Amino acid sequence: MAAKKKKPIGKLVDHIATRLQLLVRLKASDDSGFCNCVTCGKFGNYKDMQGGHFIPRGTSFTKLMEENIHPQCAGCNGFGMKYGDAEKHYTLYMQDMYGRDFVENLLAEKRAKRAHKWNRCELDDMLVEINKQIKEHQNRVGE
Repeated sequence: MAAKKKKPIGKLVDHIATRLQLLVRLKASDDSGFCNCVTCGKFGNYKDMQGGHFIPRGTSFTKLMEENIHPQCAGCNGFGMKYGDAEKHYTLYMQDMYGRDFVENLLAEKRAKRAHKWNRCELDDMLVEINKQIKEHQNRVGE
């Protein structure tokens, strides 16, 4: 029997990023599965929220950083971050949550365009841990 073909690193990173966004929304939800958008406060089911990134997802060094991802409604995560005031509210949320120094360091790293090279072992371990936590939180919210 042939060995299972492994995903290319880039596709594995994207898969983990998607799973991490789910985990973040689950962690932020109450025991009924509801959470708030961090930028406008809208209350909704974690399945209806998106995993919004403070530093855009395309930036490799923060793509899999849990502290960079929080629940956002579709309006804030899309149009609101580009053209509305969601980015300002997200910045204030981040400063309240992690402190001004943390936020300034993230923004400095973004300006420096820091990249991160992921290795397969690191990613495989990360995926196992994320999936384990997702299962625990899905049980908590009754799924």
